[in-house]
Amino acid sequence: MEKKRSIFGFLSSVFMIYGATILLLNIMCLLFGSKAQEVSSLFSLGNSGVSSATAFQFLLVITAVNLLRYLFMTDILIKNMSVTVRMVLMFASAFAAACAAIVIFGWFPSGMIITWILFIICFAASCTISTLISYAAQKQENDRLEEALKKFKEENTNE
Repeated sequence: MEKKRSIFGFLSSVFMIYGATILLLNIMCLLFGSKAQEVSSLFSLGNSGVSSATAFQFLLVITAVNLLRYLFMTDILIKNMSVTVRMVLMFASAFAAACAAIVIFGWFPSGMIITWILFIICFAASCTISTLISYAAQKQENDRLEEALKKFKEENTNE
């Protein structure tokens, strides 16, 4: 579980993810924008970049997903739930939020199966990467704490 967070930590997380997302969207616009312009509102400016409307939509969704992460990965509202269940519920809620945004903002046509398949593949990849990073960070933190405990025990047994 994550530690309780401050508003500054929350905003830092939102804008860090937002910056990386907008960077990736702009790269996708450069690569595929002119071809995808007629299909997706994400590419409404073609290969010129992301529109301000799309940028604000992504900021809204990223903020919502970070709120979900805060809800599921702290003990603020949920006290007795395993980390695995929390992660599954968090990713399911984030998936639902992203699907809602796709439909509400018309990021791509709801009837195009290939766009949904590509979205699911990208979402699964990002969840996998996020989980691997979380587990690596948790392991590093556990190793650090274990080493500190070992050092503390050595110092106190010599006295």
